[in-house]
Amino acid sequence: MKYWKPILLVLWMVGLVLLLVFYIIPQEERLQNDTIEKLEQENENLAHRNATLDEEILHLKKETDSLATHISLSEQTIKKLETQLYEKLDRINAMSAMDLHEYIAGFKTDSTGFQKR
Repeated sequence: MKYWKPILLVLWMVGLVLLLVFYIIPQEERLQNDTIEKLEQENENLAHRNATLDEEILHLKKETDSLATHISLSEQTIKKLETQLYEKLDRINAMSAMDLHEYIAGFKTDSTGFQKR
């Protein structure tokens, strides 16, 4: 009996080491490998999503540039129309009462267009 206690203790330690080596450690490694694979898949998904968002950003930048050009052209057109309007207003302000009456009524006093039969 004196010798059985150390032998059982050694056998128990060997069994514990074998349990660690063949069962517990491989499961932890498998869990780590599964976690790494999941993270790699998530990383690939994020890389794909990032590429998609980059394409969308480029498309929106092009659209923004196009709209900015259109706005600029519209502003130039508005300025030209305002200039024409102010020129017409200046001409109307410079007219005499008779010229203004002819302008509003649409009459022309040119006698060259009138022919007798």
